[in-house]
Amino acid sequence: MMISYISHEQEKQNSHIKDPLTKREMEILKLICDGLSSKDISEKLFISINTVETHRKRILLKLNVRNSVGVVKYALENNIIH
Repeated sequence: MMISYISHEQEKQNSHIKDPLTKREMEILKLICDGLSSKDISEKLFISINTVETHRKRILLKLNVRNSVGVVKYALENNIIH
């Protein structure tokens, strides 16, 4: 029973693990937390707005949040921003 319990708990923990954010996604996450729009981020990083939107969508999926508020909440809870 103990082995079954331990293996079940490990499966639960592994199911919550998402893909880690890339360096670029972390950079964009910080800029989102600074309140920058997709257009502002694209100008600052010299990339297209579509690229920024793609990164935003991936960040939302990886963090399992619905919007920018969820992104900011995640960043605060994980000490990514101060």
